[in-house]
Amino acid sequence: MSVRYPTASLKPHREESLLNGHLWIFSGALQQAPHWVETGGLIDVKSATGQFVARGYYNAQTDIAIRILTRDPEELIDTEFFRRRIRKALALRSVLDPELTNAYRLLNSEGDELPGLIVDRYADILVAQIHTAGMAQLAPLAIEALTQETQAEGILLRNDSQARRREGLPIEKPEVAAGAVPAHVAIRENGIQFIVDPWLGQKTGFFLDQRDKREALRKYAAGKRVLNCFCYTGGFSVSAALSSQPTHVTSVDVSAPAVAAAREHFGLNGLDPERHEFLIADVFDYLQTAAENAEQFDVVVLDPPAFAKGQQARNQALKGYRRLNALGMQVLRPGGILLTCSCSGAIGLDDLLGVISLSAQRQGRSIQLLEQYTYSLDHPVNLAMPETGYLKAVFCRVE
Repeated sequence: MSVRYPTASLKPHREESLLNGHLWIFSGALQQAPHWVETGGLIDVKSATGQFVARGYYNAQTDIAIRILTRDPEELIDTEFFRRRIRKALALRSVLDPELTNAYRLLNSEGDELPGLIVDRYADILVAQIHTAGMAQLAPLAIEALTQETQAEGILLRNDSQARRREGLPIEKPEVAAGAVPAHVAIRENGIQFIVDPWLGQKTGFFLDQRDKREALRKYAAGKRVLNCFCYTGGFSVSAALSSQPTHVTSVDVSAPAVAAAREHFGLNGLDPERHEFLIADVFDYLQTAAENAEQFDVVVLDPPAFAKGQQARNQALKGYRRLNALGMQVLRPGGILLTCSCSGAIGLDDLLGVISLSAQRQGRSIQLLEQYTYSLDHPVNLAMPETGYLKAVFCRVE
């Protein structure tokens, strides 16, 4: 039996971006929309000439009125739909060697054709985040499909992202959606061991999007004096300390629990934390004092939290990145390596490169771009939607 969904009509020629792969329809593109459809309800989209374009979910209260789930008029949005998407995502990530890495992003929202749904895998535990009203309606189907396709021992819902407020969704406490979820989960990343807190850790417990950058850092850190700013639980710090030659790492973060976890991760990987330095401090204050004391490092890692949550904060964020990178360069010896990152969606790669270049010029230093990174394979981005990307990271040599 066929299923009929309510229908929304587009204004003339507004289907072109959708046919090219975009998954959002803004309210201004709609000629007619059924406002009686409940928030998050499923809806078909037709062109101005009445041709089927796509099927998605609807929210009349947001600028993004419809988020697309399928362009196939015969594809129903049911458990099997989610199972197909999950199998496709698992196939993409199958190139990761499970003996070395058993933690990765399983579903990356629009990047895996499931707008509003993030799922991270930590060994046999899944942590899901639902950011949109439409995906909240579909959550039971998604959880059932995840259980069937992954055989996970437990699935935790972390619906505590501030992004939910834009959709009229409440901020919720973490809750188990399936199976059992322990307080801590042991994971492997590129052969390095970490302990993740899926209940209270930042994001879903760990910054999985920096895995390839942590691996890349090791070749620069060998035998060097390394400073890791905003260290969180020590991902970059441990990776640097495990490089091929003895390395000294200073890890700085304002969070005492994060710094304590970083110290524990050193011991977990056979490193003596007493041979390294762990500091609880505001990074800007620390860098200012270190510069005044003429401290010098061979490698400086700057991986701050997002300075801009939206375009309205962009200019202020750029000022923050310029100040941070200037301070980072002041404690970096001539010929040293700077790894600087931005996870602000409003700040593009060209913006970040401009920040670094200007910071170097103002200090009379020359700079070489060595490597630049965006997303690893478990964080795919729909190229028709570059605005959904956020992470930029560059390695530079600063004279």
